[in-house]
Amino acid sequence: MEIRSLEELRAADDLSLAFNPYGLGGRMKPEDAAEFQQRQIADCDLTAGVAAGTRDSFERLRTVFAYGVLCYDVYTIVGDQALLIYEQALRDRFLEWCAGTITFRVPQAPDVSYTVSSYDDVKKRADRMTRQRAKLVVTNQAIEFNGMLHGLRLWARTAGLLRGRRSRSVEEALARLRNYVAHPSGHHVDTPVEAARTVRDLAELINQLWGQATPGGRLYPAPLRREVAVLSWNGSGRARMEPANALTVPGPLEDQDDEYQHVVVRAIPFVPGSRWDDAHWAEFDTRYETTRFPTDYLWGPGTREEARAWLEQERPEGDSVGFTDRVFLVQDQGRLLPPMRPAVAAGLPEDERLGVWHAVRADFPDDAFAHVRGSKDRSAGHARHPGNCPACSAEVLGSGSYDQALRAAAAALGPIQAVQLPSVRLPLSMFWPDRP
Repeated sequence: MEIRSLEELRAADDLSLAFNPYGLGGRMKPEDAAEFQQRQIADCDLTAGVAAGTRDSFERLRTVFAYGVLCYDVYTIVGDQALLIYEQALRDRFLEWCAGTITFRVPQAPDVSYTVSSYDDVKKRADRMTRQRAKLVVTNQAIEFNGMLHGLRLWARTAGLLRGRRSRSVEEALARLRNYVAHPSGHHVDTPVEAARTVRDLAELINQLWGQATPGGRLYPAPLRREVAVLSWNGSGRARMEPANALTVPGPLEDQDDEYQHVVVRAIPFVPGSRWDDAHWAEFDTRYETTRFPTDYLWGPGTREEARAWLEQERPEGDSVGFTDRVFLVQDQGRLLPPMRPAVAAGLPEDERLGVWHAVRADFPDDAFAHVRGSKDRSAGHARHPGNCPACSAEVLGSGSYDQALRAAAAALGPIQAVQLPSVRLPLSMFWPDRP
């Protein structure tokens, strides 16, 4: 091993300097690179209440990450260690959740409870109970639990601490990467980009385990702000979205609006370039879920003047809405129709309840639609029975007749109150080729 001087150890690693705000390219100055890399994870703060052990391990990651500018291999070390902290966070949260007592369901015997004071106690007890084919009791459900990472992930999902269908796929990927790090079979190198993303994902997961969603998060985003907006369209297919307050004062669009229809909705604002903009706002349909995020009908259709009068009288306000783990109903009448909210489906007349229906839990309507379409091809590997789909980010709740699918949705959501909305359909795109 070559012994380097302190001055050499302090010198920036030329490879680290190649990563700049625009990607790979010209080398940054060492002082600029040091600030830039630290800013990549500077906002990854953990919520109050996170277990001390998990918090200390995470903060050590953030401290060490800054030294990647001096030694490129630090990024690989940080990325690997972050994957190991993934399991530590689950263990710490499990101990808080069980509050010193774990209960197992033994076949053909009463449930048994045990006192535990550390995760070593949990692991030893889980090993013994697994040999007896016992299952851990979690909120009145019994799950397979051996105390390892897979059991912890299943516990966190069953306990409702982790959410989202797409994030579940990321959790599985992180688990595979963690196992690779814990049981390596070769050499690998992480980039600063990969290491920072792993740290950010870890921060989101830890915060979610302790009940805190992440504003703008990739895995467990906080509810999005919706505003009251007016959607307008004409017979030639032109459409526009305006904030409701744009109607309070007559503008240059007034003289052009004779051929337009208007509806008032509560929707995610369309902000081009934003991660959370809803590029499908112009496909709004009161019957089908054709927008990416939940869009609620409030009034219309009518003239611009009528919309203004309704807004001045009712003065609706914006709100915040979550969009993960939504439940959709998909109807198959020989061709698939777009996903529908259960409440809308519950209000359908008898003659429109025909065909095969599928109740699906997904984050986005196109995820539910793609799953049902894929499940028609047996070779695609999509789940056809209740449970998580191994081929996509959806969960099957039930399939069959209209009544069977609606009951499956009610089992997941609770009582469903039927709603009947006027038929409003904005100009189409090719997003829903099978739409009637």
